[in-house]
Amino acid sequence: MTSMLRLQALALTLTIPRRLISPLRLATVAAPLARRLSAAASSSSPELPASETGLDSGLYFVATPIGNLEDITLRALRVLKCADVILSEDTRHSGKLLQHYNIKTPLLSFHKFNEREREPNILKRLHEGEAIALISDAGTPGISDPGMELARLCATEKIPVIPIPGPSAAIAALSASGLPTDEFTFVGFLPKHARSRKERLEISAREAATQIFYVPPHGIHQFLADAASSFGDSR
Repeated sequence: MTSMLRLQALALTLTIPRRLISPLRLATVAAPLARRLSAAASSSSPELPASETGLDSGLYFVATPIGNLEDITLRALRVLKCADVILSEDTRHSGKLLQHYNIKTPLLSFHKFNEREREPNILKRLHEGEAIALISDAGTPGISDPGMELARLCATEKIPVIPIPGPSAAIAALSASGLPTDEFTFVGFLPKHARSRKERLEISAREAATQIFYVPPHGIHQFLADAASSFGDSR
C-alpha cells in the first residue's frame, strides 16, 4: 500500500501544469538532487588512469589531416597538447594546425634531411621518460614519410611506439575508388629513375590485386603514360 501511495503521489506531481510550479521550489528540489547524483557518480565511478590526464613515456605516431583541418581525432589533439615536444616534417606547415587548435607544444623539425642527425637525441629524451609526438605534413607518419627508421630504433631499444590512428591518403582513396578492397598492394612513390620506375610498374602489372601509388601533382602525366605502357588493357 505504501508503494502504491508513493507511485500515486509521483503521478500527481508529474501531471501538475508547469505554470503552477514555483521556480523557487524547483531550484530547492533540484539542488539537493544534483548533489546526490554527483556524490553517487563520484563514489561509483573508477578514477581515470594516468594516461587520461597525461602521457606515458614513448613515441607517438599521430595522424593529422590530409586537407581538411576538421579531420583529426580528439585523442590526437590530446596527445599533441600533452606531449613534451612534437617532431614535425615542416614546422611552418604544422604550425598552422597547432595554431588552429591552440596547441602550444614546441615543434622540432624532423625530415629526411636531418632525421639521422636527430635520432640520437630523440632516443636519449625518450629514455629519460619524455613523451614525444611525431607528425608528418599530412596523414599517417612513417607511411612514405619520415619515421620508419625511428620506429625501428625504438623497437630495438624497447621504447614504446604508440600509433594514434587517423587520416591516411591511401585508405581514403581506396575506400572511395570502387576498386576491389579485399586485397590490395600499397606501392607508394615510384623510383625517380625511368628504368627503375618501369621495372616496378611491370611487377605491379603482373599482380591481380588493387595497386595504390603515391604520385606528386607535377608527375601525374608521366605516371599515366608509364602505367599505360606497363599495364596495357589489363587496368
